[in-house]
Amino acid sequence: MVSFPEALELLLKNTPLMGAETCRLHDAAGRVLRGNVSADREFPAFDRVMMDGYALRLTDWQAGKRSFCVTGSSPAGSPVMTLAGEKGSCVEVMTGAPCPMGADCIVPVEEVTGNDSNCVKFSNTAAPVAGRFIHRAGSDAAGGQILLVPGILLGSREIGVAASCGAAWLEVSRVPKIAVIATGDELVPIHEIPAPHQIRQSNAHSLAAALKRAGYPPQYVGSLNDEVSAARPVMEDLLNSHDWLILTGAVSAGSRDFVPSLLGDLGCRKIFHGVAHRPGKPAGCWSGPGGQMILALPGNPVSALTGLHAFAIPALGAASGLPRPAPRRVVMDDRTMQLPDFTRHLPVNLRSDGRAEPAATGNSGDFIGLLKSDGFVTLPPRGLPDVAFPFTPWL
Repeated sequence: MVSFPEALELLLKNTPLMGAETCRLHDAAGRVLRGNVSADREFPAFDRVMMDGYALRLTDWQAGKRSFCVTGSSPAGSPVMTLAGEKGSCVEVMTGAPCPMGADCIVPVEEVTGNDSNCVKFSNTAAPVAGRFIHRAGSDAAGGQILLVPGILLGSREIGVAASCGAAWLEVSRVPKIAVIATGDELVPIHEIPAPHQIRQSNAHSLAAALKRAGYPPQYVGSLNDEVSAARPVMEDLLNSHDWLILTGAVSAGSRDFVPSLLGDLGCRKIFHGVAHRPGKPAGCWSGPGGQMILALPGNPVSALTGLHAFAIPALGAASGLPRPAPRRVVMDDRTMQLPDFTRHLPVNLRSDGRAEPAATGNSGDFIGLLKSDGFVTLPPRGLPDVAFPFTPWL
């Protein structure tokens, strides 16, 4: 049995990086970037007007002019204009338009006190400043500047930047093919009415939902009974067709816990089996003969969902090329919840002051009790001092 930190490090160390592929920009949200995105021109590409109003020369204003002759109009999307050379000239401009050549300040339309056919009068209290309301060309980024680098999770901001650079296709990490399998003779499909000794299969659906919310939708979600002869061909087929197998159940040391021996028979290499953490002590990890990753979690619902968050989500991030994130930390007032020699993943509620308090949940089979919690804190074994503890929200 290994400690929880050791198990996580072993998992991350043995997790292979997924291959890269190209995808269309509109399909790239939630993917991990694997190539640079550079500015194809300077940003902004022109001196951009930031306020509806009038573009003029500050020297004319400083000379006492308050009534200006409007020599043209420049809406957004129009080619750059040139301000007439006569003193007291101005151009009507709209937000997003190129600032006219020769103009160096913008007087907002709110400062207009009079307007006739070709002239506009401004308030004496207006105070234009050179460059104000003008977004200068190249002030955000130079042409050729790298704006997005590999290892970035592509969200709304990153997609917007890539689109502005004309990146219609992006190089991203391939989405891993994941199979989620629940085991147990007691399981029946969710549409069936279980007998008194049976339960509906819920673990695989719960894990699949968390994986989907994390950005790793599984391609297969199913269940197996505890008969090895029937489970073997299914497991062998899933192993050959997926990058990741996430199992729940049959991983402990009971006579019907067939997963460890079956994985060995299928040529899988054990990375660890048995972790000094609760819930989920029997958890194990194997590497398949083709580099596949197999994470086997206990069948208790709380143990399975906790193990998925504690092990699978970080490892899938690493497989996608994401840098390891710094966990959010919260303070707990009650330190008595730590265990000797075991890491404890404790369901908690987050209070309005940002501190955490234990949630009123039951044992590792109390799946419904998790509804009373926001996530879990990871408490080190008793005797190891910590001011704040890593917090993991439920997905």
